[in-house]
Amino acid sequence: MRLSPFRCPFACVLLVGLWAQGSLVAGPYSAGLNDPTSTTDAPIPGFVGPDGEGLARLDDGFGIINERNYVNPLFFDWAASVTSYAPAPGVSSAYAQPGATLGPVTGDHFDVASLGDRSDGGTPGKITLHFAHPIQNLTGADFTVFENAFFQGGGAANLFGELAYVEVSADGVNFVRFPSRSLTAAAVGQYGTINPTNVFNLAGKHVNAFGDSWGTPFDLADVGLASVSYVRLVDIPGTGTYLDSTGHAIYDPLLTIVSGGADIEAVGAISRLMTFDAWQDLRGLTGGNRGADVDPDGDGASNVIEYAFTRLPDQPDATAGPVQVESNADRLEIIFTRDERATDLTYEVQVRDNLATGSWTTIASSAAGQPVAGVGGFTPTITETSASAIASVGVIRRVCVADVQTISGHAARFLRVKITQSAP
Repeated sequence: MRLSPFRCPFACVLLVGLWAQGSLVAGPYSAGLNDPTSTTDAPIPGFVGPDGEGLARLDDGFGIINERNYVNPLFFDWAASVTSYAPAPGVSSAYAQPGATLGPVTGDHFDVASLGDRSDGGTPGKITLHFAHPIQNLTGADFTVFENAFFQGGGAANLFGELAYVEVSADGVNFVRFPSRSLTAAAVGQYGTINPTNVFNLAGKHVNAFGDSWGTPFDLADVGLASVSYVRLVDIPGTGTYLDSTGHAIYDPLLTIVSGGADIEAVGAISRLMTFDAWQDLRGLTGGNRGADVDPDGDGASNVIEYAFTRLPDQPDATAGPVQVESNADRLEIIFTRDERATDLTYEVQVRDNLATGSWTTIASSAAGQPVAGVGGFTPTITETSASAIASVGVIRRVCVADVQTISGHAARFLRVKITQSAP
């Protein structure tokens, strides 16, 4: 049970108090936070690190909490500009700050732009955000929306979440709305709650307040677009007249005021195509810490190795090396991770019998983020799965390549992964 020390916008003053994440009356979709195995829409943490996934590093008024945590490095980009902001009437000027939606997630539930709420049938509030680098349709979730939802009173089945439709566009003119589901049976009242497991593909169903920071994932495969540069959030007044994609009424708290309606904190892009130089910029590498062969964190892996095998250049790795070799059914298997967003790398799985003589033979390769496949007439057994413990995340790939020959047929056998970086 937790007593929050945080202040809260006027719209939720009456709601803050003790809450406990108890048992859910489960619907078919993900819980409001930390539900990594949900195969529909597992929430993605805004922060990670030694203090725990999904715990925001911020000042709670008494000092810095979760001070060892950092913004989730899974995110390769954040909304860069606001192209339009049209809140419904009544939003306080303190929460009518569209620039608050730009840049990385903060976990601060005051750091929002409110869309406003209304019950008069007028046009709902909306905001359109632009990304400087297009969001691609890659494996799994492609971007994540952070709203400032939180649990109140009765626990994890009682979420104060103000919902919004999510729409995307490649050109900023033609938008496509994500298909959505809301199984909430009836109106919930002015400051009522919803069960997040009854909501799918609507922003605002995951907790991002009072120290917890989780976002709602969206997969461009759901709208059939290869890439987008614009994300638009449209508030859903909980009157029951606004519908999900199957025609079911959507309910959320109505009528909320001052910071009413969906409160957008940040939108993070996962599926941004990347190069090594851009990755160095993203990771803040400058001066003597920059360069393919440099090892800023002193963990024995150079920057280009950290990049190739989805590690961090400023966080020493205490775990096993980036490549493992195991034996299975009389064959060697080489196992490594790769990032399908890295467009300037070629991975080659190579074999040889003798390190003193002969040369390496490539039996499988991957270039420009594509899956690993056999080459040169070789047909090794290859498996690729998500390397993430979060079911909605797919861009980090775990690759296992089995040698084309058996161990017993050789006095010695060696496997390696060769990384080649293409010229900028």
